[in-house]
Amino acid sequence: MEENGIIQKRPFGLNIAFPQKTVEEVKKVVQQEVEAIKENPLSNYLDENSKVFDGTVAKEIRKYQAQIYAMGQAAREGQPTTTFRMEM
Repeated sequence: MEENGIIQKRPFGLNIAFPQKTVEEVKKVVQQEVEAIKENPLSNYLDENSKVFDGTVAKEIRKYQAQIYAMGQAAREGQPTTTFRMEM
């Protein structure tokens, strides 16, 4: 590595040897992942959950929140208020 006080640089990672079994396992995993993408593409996910992305779910949530608020307001207004009579 060192000649006459000069350190020679080698590219990192080029001197690493992987076992053949590891290389085969990596190939197998990559092939499985590619096949999974072909079988279940992202477009299916987007189609199945389109209501989330186009705002329909947010509108429904706001509608239910407004209903709950209105019911709570009506319940608060319908409750009898307690008054204290102080007679002397």
